[in-house]
Amino acid sequence: MGSVPSLPESLMKNQELVTDLCRFAEGIATEAAVRKKWRLQEEAWTLLGESDEFTRAVEEARVQRIRSGACKRERAQQLIAEKGASTLDRILSDERSNPRHKIDAVKALDDLAGFAPQRPAAEEDRVVIRIDLSADTKNPADVLTFEAVARPNKPSDDTNVIDATPSPIRSLSDNTVDELPPVRRGPGRPKGSRNKPKVVDERPKCVPGFDV
Repeated sequence: MGSVPSLPESLMKNQELVTDLCRFAEGIATEAAVRKKWRLQEEAWTLLGESDEFTRAVEEARVQRIRSGACKRERAQQLIAEKGASTLDRILSDERSNPRHKIDAVKALDDLAGFAPQRPAAEEDRVVIRIDLSADTKNPADVLTFEAVARPNKPSDDTNVIDATPSPIRSLSDNTVDELPPVRRGPGRPKGSRNKPKVVDERPKCVPGFDV
């Protein structure tokens, strides 16, 4: 049967109805829920299943839902809503459960309840910088760790802020300021030495030990 003349054209081309029938085929929605939502009597329900065009539209929509992850996401949400909380409740209420499992169940229930995380906001905006200088010495003391806030907002007490101002080089041992190393000269004579006359020693050479 290629068409369903007894059904309205708007119902045949309704994309929301196609999606609901996809959920029914995937086991997410029940037949009674779909028929009640769209007020489909037994005859109309049968005619929809016999329509080649409508069946092909539902199958194409199912493939798209699988590729986009909508089917998996909605199925997982349904299982969490139906069985997730009750399963965690059994773990939490069982006296024979491991205390660690009970703590994990409490955390999972807290996440499902949608409560905000009980962590200070400053921890989310912090950054840790680790500088490893122990490649040659293998000394753990040569590993430097700095912790500071990531954004230069007004910090609270005892909070370090990353500053772009350059600081002098400090020693790792006594934490004192060291002098910068001198600039190395390139090969050849220093600049300006070519204009200076060469000094020649005109003294007569004598016997060693009796130089005048």
